Amino acid sequence: MCRLNGMERWMQAEARLKVLYVHHAGPFGGASRSLFELIRSFPAGSVKPHVLTRRGQFQSILQRAEIEVIGCQGISQFDNTRYSHYRGARWLVLLRELAYLPLTLLGLLAARRRWGGFDLVHINDITLVPAIWLARRLFGCPVVVHVRSVQRPMTDWRGRWLYRLLSRCADRFVAIDQTVARSLAPCLQPVVVHNGLVLAPAAGAQSEKDGVFTVGMVGGLSRAKGCLEFVEAASICRARGLTIRFVFVGQSMRTRSPARDAVLKWLGVSQEIEQELHALIGRLNVSETVEFWPFTLDLASVYARLDALCFPSHFDAPGRPIFEAALFGIPSIAAISAPTSDTLVEGVTGLIVPPQRADKLAEAILTLAQNPEMCARMGQNARMLANENFDIQKNALRVLSVYRELVPAA
Repeated sequence: MCRLNGMERWMQAEARLKVLYVHHAGPFGGASRSLFELIRSFPAGSVKPHVLTRRGQFQSILQRAEIEVIGCQGISQFDNTRYSHYRGARWLVLLRELAYLPLTLLGLLAARRRWGGFDLVHINDITLVPAIWLARRLFGCPVVVHVRSVQRPMTDWRGRWLYRLLSRCADRFVAIDQTVARSLAPCLQPVVVHNGLVLAPAAGAQSEKDGVFTVGMVGGLSRAKGCLEFVEAASICRARGLTIRFVFVGQSMRTRSPARDAVLKWLGVSQEIEQELHALIGRLNVSETVEFWPFTLDLASVYARLDALCFPSHFDAPGRPIFEAALFGIPSIAAISAPTSDTLVEGVTGLIVPPQRADKLAEAILTLAQNPEMCARMGQNARMLANENFDIQKNALRVLSVYRELVPAA
């Protein structure tokens, strides 16, 4: 075991912080995984975590890890991200968030009733605006807000209103990368702390590959992730005569609800596409090319079988799978218009494609499949970048340092 440096010894010597974490999603996705690994990576005895989250898979995982948790039916949001901000029919989604408002209040009151006061509240996404406002008033302690998605510029009434509220109710904003930080108003003064990842050794990863070039998408199945374009790219590559395996690793983001799904599809805002994906696979005759691997917490076993990762998201921002893959020496093909050097370097750690362009996605996949030396070189560069920016132990200490700035030792 490595020796503790001065900062680590100081952190462990400080009093234990009692922190309430508020998270909005039931499935165990990228944001919940990042929060889970952060909580487990703080120095021993430094943080006593309590979590309020939506009922579901994430709650069960926290319970199995013996982390104190309360599950509620829903936590209200106000979405002002660049991709999914309210516009047109999407304004109707706000009705759901209004319905979640009393549930959010009841959840926070339940947390106060069961656990008492806190030294600090950590909101796991900037979209949880009602929880930010309520936490300030219910607990009267510092509030830290994680920012996990690119935000819209402050150019209209809602942007100005939102940033005024955030600047009054939150004490510190933690952005997951430079791309996200650049999208925030300067007055919020975001601190960049990359998502921490568990650094698993990549040695032996090649031993699980069977010689078929395998490219995968890792995470929940949704329209915004670019899943449909991934299947279309499989069809294009198949027509070129190359044997390439296309893999989805994950599951639908929500449990099935025919009535709800029908309404959301009619409004044009549904992200549930599992049935549509299977229909497209059948129509394009790529059932022997496209595979679905089950959800697993053992991502090492997944990345050990991939040659390249695809992240053709419509969000125009890098996502957690890019960095996970990099730890195993796997390059990424991502839809990002202006990547920053802290996450992905075009032609060095991966390839960039325009969003919603299956033809360009297919070209990038073919480039890596036909140039194994280039693919391996990019993977090695990606691993070096990941080791530099995404070490979970270092980044957990950076977050803890933010906490200590707000809650100095007595």
